[in-house]
Amino acid sequence: MKNQVLSIRGMTCAACAQRVEKTVRKLEGVKEASVNLASEKLFVEYDESLRLTAIKEAVTKIGYQVAERTESSNIIIPVQGMTCAACAQRVEKALAKIEGVSGASVNFATEKAAVSYDPRRVRASALREAIEKAGYKALEASKTNTVDEDRERKQKEIRTLWRKFTLSAVFSLPLLYIAMAPMIRWVRLPFPGWLDPMGYPLVYALLELLLVIPVVCVGYRF
Repeated sequence: MKNQVLSIRGMTCAACAQRVEKTVRKLEGVKEASVNLASEKLFVEYDESLRLTAIKEAVTKIGYQVAERTESSNIIIPVQGMTCAACAQRVEKALAKIEGVSGASVNFATEKAAVSYDPRRVRASALREAIEKAGYKALEASKTNTVDEDRERKQKEIRTLWRKFTLSAVFSLPLLYIAMAPMIRWVRLPFPGWLDPMGYPLVYALLELLLVIPVVCVGYRF
């Protein structure tokens, strides 16, 4: 008996995996066939009298593709600009769409993308371009990249965010006061007459607009 692992492309759900399994099991000489949808792998045990090409042809006939085994490379790309797990998923999807990429995993906590790809079909620069197009910054992958360098980069980004938060708070606090003070009837808060929303609605609205614009521009990330 022989054992073989084949990469299957084109499966989109559990029903697809079951269809591949049933098709391969029907072949004379196949003892066992099992498909892992997550890894897109077909594990098959078959008799020596059955040719491997016959298994591939059977899978191809039902609409799926048997990917040839290739020499793959692995690369870790630092990614800046991710603010949540959804950002990491977006980067993963952008990388997975590239022809020649066999796997992509993005760690939001460490801000790194681990990619397995075929260097004969795609270049590392194309991977970074895909990340940039998704709206994030891809740094050069460095073999000498150390934990200290990552920590310093992260601390620098945190300091930048704190400065932006402070600046947005400077405009947000007066905006909050102007918006809420006229509405609080049971406490007479100091409020200039020329800003009365009932008497001067245009002035009142324009001042709020002037205060909210820098808040949106500076604090768009949070």
